[in-house]
Amino acid sequence: MISKTSFFKTNTIAFLIPVTLLLILVFILNSTLFITHQHTLSPYITIDFILTIPLVYFLLIRKTKVSNLTIAPFLIACIVIASYVIPETHQDTLTLTKTWLIPIVELSVITIIILKVRKAISQYKVAANQHQDFYSILQETCASVLPTVPAKLAANEIALIYYGFFNFKRSVLKPNEFSNYRGSGILSTLGAVIFLVAIEMVSIHILAAKWSSILAWILTGLSIYSAIQIFGIIRSIPKRPLIINKTELILRFGMLSETTIPIEAIEKIALANASDFDKAKSTKTLSLLGELEHSNVIIHLKTPQQLQFIYGKPKSYTKLLLFVDNHQSFKAQVARLLSK
Repeated sequence: MISKTSFFKTNTIAFLIPVTLLLILVFILNSTLFITHQHTLSPYITIDFILTIPLVYFLLIRKTKVSNLTIAPFLIACIVIASYVIPETHQDTLTLTKTWLIPIVELSVITIIILKVRKAISQYKVAANQHQDFYSILQETCASVLPTVPAKLAANEIALIYYGFFNFKRSVLKPNEFSNYRGSGILSTLGAVIFLVAIEMVSIHILAAKWSSILAWILTGLSIYSAIQIFGIIRSIPKRPLIINKTELILRFGMLSETTIPIEAIEKIALANASDFDKAKSTKTLSLLGELEHSNVIIHLKTPQQLQFIYGKPKSYTKLLLFVDNHQSFKAQVARLLSK
């Protein structure tokens, strides 16, 4: 509890001090002192906006868990505020900053992310035999250089492209790994969804074009993007098998959803049938497709666990239904661990 309080105070101070300095500058710009000495004070105030305050912010966050890359959006925010509060006749230095500094900052951030992603791919190749997959390493890498929400979005978009259009190597399952797609027909179901999206895309484009060609192409672009996402998820399913470790189960449905269950949290595991599916809040299916998943394994838990999604908030569950191709062997391995 103390560590959480300390973390909150540290981050509050890191943001509060720069914001206070910004408010002071805005106050000075509206004072009679500035009105009297505009020509003299403007360059110094501009330097405070684009250099002093961002530097103070960086020094305050560099030893915290806040990503150092947040200085880029903070600097841009300072420049935007300065553009509104500094008189246009005294924005020569600010204009020069917009022309040269912002592109350099943007290029630097993109370069850092690309280098981190390349490093993540190298780590993935090295760690491939240690049950670490590309998506997990990519999430950790993006989280180390970006704030939480942008990190998750960046990891998702990169992984969807990677699985959809680059990773064509066949996955070979180890004795403790299990596929969950061959006998369920789930890939053909998702493939049919892509086909429906394509039909809908053509129909909507024709209808929307009667009102606006721009709107028609925007809707078409969104449909294509949706199809790419579904295609990436389909291609990720064979690449992310279910894993049984000595201390935990790592259960994934491609990039769509995943959860980790400690062995000690499992009450029992059994073969599932249609009557096991219910709509209680504490019951979840791994693939999020409900009864369409045709689950053949059910796991009952002693304590609630979290099911993570590619988008949206995690959900708690105490009963998880899932489909496993070799469900008899999967159940037997987990049962052996429970017996110990």
